[in-house]
Amino acid sequence: MAVKKEPPHVFEYFKTSEVFINGRFKEYVDKMWVQNKVQESMVKRLVDLYAIAAVIGLRAKRRLPDDRVGDDKRTIQMKQLTDTYQTLAPIMKLVLMLDESRGLNEEERIRSAFRIPETKEEHDAGMELFNSYARGGIEYIYEMLVVRPGSPDDEYGDQRINNILALLKDPMECPEIG
Repeated sequence: MAVKKEPPHVFEYFKTSEVFINGRFKEYVDKMWVQNKVQESMVKRLVDLYAIAAVIGLRAKRRLPDDRVGDDKRTIQMKQLTDTYQTLAPIMKLVLMLDESRGLNEEERIRSAFRIPETKEEHDAGMELFNSYARGGIEYIYEMLVVRPGSPDDEYGDQRINNILALLKDPMECPEIG
């Protein structure tokens, strides 16, 4: 009798589980995105804010730990993650290549960016790295678009427009990234 071999488990980023935004980051997200209310939101979908935030967190070199307080959270569903995979995957590659916190040399970072994780632990560590930058970016965007006070240099009467322009003008000085 032949023994049926189980196929190896694949730990591909953004294809194994939903993403949860917890604690103060959930509160920040709620100020910038309202489900099914595009007119009241700064982005159309939560997954879009998540992707943008990861890039901004990486660029600003801002990583933050999770803030799991209670059960209150926002969830990015698997369907949204898989539908946005073509956007998220290159951002993950950038995170894995540019982040130096893992103690890997340049060649090891590049190699890790262009292969699928071999273990659940490696996958989870990569996702946590990405999510830590996303949380840093969420906080940064919140500070710039929601909390930022007006300034005498502001050009428009609408503070939201002034905040968006200030964010676009902010160089996020990071000479290592350019």
